[in-house]
Amino acid sequence: MSKLSSTFKPYVEKWYEGLKKINEPYQAIGTVRADATLIADQASEVDHEGHILVSDEPSTVGGSDKGPNPLEYFMASVGFCENVTFARYAALNGLNFESLQTSVRGHWDRRGQLDLMKIEPAFTDFIVETKITSTDPIEKIRRVVKTVHERCPMHSTITKASRVTDKLFVNGLEVPL
Repeated sequence: MSKLSSTFKPYVEKWYEGLKKINEPYQAIGTVRADATLIADQASEVDHEGHILVSDEPSTVGGSDKGPNPLEYFMASVGFCENVTFARYAALNGLNFESLQTSVRGHWDRRGQLDLMKIEPAFTDFIVETKITSTDPIEKIRRVVKTVHERCPMHSTITKASRVTDKLFVNGLEVPL
């Protein structure tokens, strides 16, 4: 049973055709905005059109553990974006799948947060693992996953910022990309 409903593909086709019709670059510019408000100590809140996101730090570093920390949201955002992009390209390419999970890990030197050292607090690398259950041909899955990595805005952004290792697992087995 596919994770995509039968009514999803027409929305994706309309989105795709709409973007293809854009002739002027300025018409294609998208803007994403989040206004984070500090609500207590290290806890912040974003209200985006009625969707409340709360970020906090664990109690071990003085937070109240009210939600994921900002870096966890960052990793989750990469995974969310990859999944959305995958769903769209799976629909466009007729790829059927029973499950999809994107795992994202990033490594950074936490000492970079100290102003006493000359260590940059940026991620040094990322690992993005796409885990899919499907009976469709491996080559079709591989083609969609490669397209997803090329077209996902978050994946594209982290690729420009750091080294990214992409891995694909189909039905529990690693498949070369």
